[in-house]
Amino acid sequence: MDGVKVVASEALQEVRFKVLWPHLSSAEEAVIDIDKSDGAVHLASYLDGEVVGVASLFNQQCERYPDVFPKKNAYRLRAMGVLDSVRGSGVGAQIINRAVQLLKEKEVEVLWCDAREVAWGFYLKQGFKFAEDCDGYECEAYEVSNVGLHKMMYFYIT
Repeated sequence: MDGVKVVASEALQEVRFKVLWPHLSSAEEAVIDIDKSDGAVHLASYLDGEVVGVASLFNQQCERYPDVFPKKNAYRLRAMGVLDSVRGSGVGAQIINRAVQLLKEKEVEVLWCDAREVAWGFYLKQGFKFAEDCDGYECEAYEVSNVGLHKMMYFYIT
């Protein structure tokens, strides 16, 4: 493992395409609205000089459930993915750990994401909770077109 580095968003496109959005026609289409935004942080995990895991972070309150974290300094985790060839090797955990380290420096209180059903177990192992675990709040699973079932999850940064 070569480590997790802060990079330009373009470095994430190939892994995003392969892991998250293979229905797109090319890696060049694997962009999200925050890629060029001021304050967005893009992380890439490298192995032997190749990007094997990716994630993006952005200062954003939870729009879907705004009352879940009122008045919190919140960041959203988006477009996180790890290549199948290294899944289960700790790459994803290292990305989350680096994200939390960076966000602590910014005095961020909570990291949240719209987690795919296939990743719920991973996020739970990293200490994330479902929004429904927050003071009895109800959080319904919801479908994202071409992607699948999601639920909002969060992690308090201490």
